[in-house]
Amino acid sequence: MLSQIITSIIKRNEPATIAPLGTSVVSGRVLPHQIDYNLHMNNAKYLNILERSRWVLFRENGWFRHFFNKRLNLVVASLEITFIRELNLFSKYEVHTRIMSWDEKYVYFEHRIMVKGKLCGHALVKMAGIRKGKRAFCAEICDTVGIDYQDATAYTVIDHWAA
Repeated sequence: MLSQIITSIIKRNEPATIAPLGTSVVSGRVLPHQIDYNLHMNNAKYLNILERSRWVLFRENGWFRHFFNKRLNLVVASLEITFIRELNLFSKYEVHTRIMSWDEKYVYFEHRIMVKGKLCGHALVKMAGIRKGKRAFCAEICDTVGIDYQDATAYTVIDHWAA
């Protein structure tokens, strides 16, 4: 992930290429170092590709620049992943990442892992804002990135998961 951090710092002043709440698409291929005994992607490796996808989203929607300037960071508080189809060795895949919503304490992300237009995995990620070791609440995060805190969309799946 060090390469994602360095790339983000270097590209922080580039203009956003997607809307602040748009969907980012990252392509990849299952490589030999990512497979397990069954010759499909190891479950733990999914966490790496999801992390990479969130870094790309933050660069593409322009949020990283704001986070960097305000010394604000989002950290994973919880993650729920559902494996639907395996990703075999050398399979090409896409990870579609978007910010779904937020509440007072957390920002919620959705990852859809796709192969040839078919859903192979789905993940929900709950992230908390941190600055200087202290909690940054979502009203402040929204203000930092220039979106309206009141525009949060309600999703039953998030309400259920948060409860």
